[in-house]
Amino acid sequence: MPRTWRAGRGAAWWRAARNSVTRLKLYSVVGVAAACVSFAASARANPFGYHEHDGFYLRFSGGFASLDVRRSTESGGAGGSVAFAGDGSRIFGASLFTELSVGGTPLRHIVIAATLLGNGLPATELKLASGSRIDLGTPLVFAMLGPSIDVFPDEYGGFHAGGGIGIATSTAGVQDPIFSTIGGLGVGATITLGYDFWVGDDWAVGVAARGIAARIEGEQETSQTVGREQDIVTSASLAVSLLYH
Repeated sequence: MPRTWRAGRGAAWWRAARNSVTRLKLYSVVGVAAACVSFAASARANPFGYHEHDGFYLRFSGGFASLDVRRSTESGGAGGSVAFAGDGSRIFGASLFTELSVGGTPLRHIVIAATLLGNGLPATELKLASGSRIDLGTPLVFAMLGPSIDVFPDEYGGFHAGGGIGIATSTAGVQDPIFSTIGGLGVGATITLGYDFWVGDDWAVGVAARGIAARIEGEQETSQTVGREQDIVTSASLAVSLLYH
């Protein structure tokens, strides 16, 4: 075999091999660059990974609220009660607000949960229609328990709105000549608006505003007197919440 032919064949093989290596390097660089671009875009969009409002739902909230209880009362039997004198009376003040909601996400964007709401109003006064006031013997406690819904228009975002209904109750001690407590049982409704900020793959911290309205009826009895009341309870709160979703 002529030496020049062998030399030409060797040169051709070397050029082919070099071109193959060059193409392989080029493909590798392009692939790595594409992966870096994709990762960077994902990191910019969501630095903590993949977030979606789905599955198990747990929310705990705490904050401050106003609590307003407007009472309409009457009494039967022997007189002497101040808290059930037959006139309107009112309890109003700043309270501590808490929420606990546990549920799931049966449909995209929609959470169904069981929600417990609570307001605690420190010891304050019962203001009577006559202008006089009597001290409450204990803090006023208001609570509502029932089903609720929380809707996330963007299942990857933070804005949410919801509401619910439930059984409502309130109770407080009162320094009255006849009765020792006021309050009762009824029904209530609530609405809420809020925004959550992702702090982990499934955890978020947010703020929420909530309104509550309830109608409560109560009856207190002694051996000689019966006191009845119908209360309209309203509350507006602003709270910080911790969400797992």
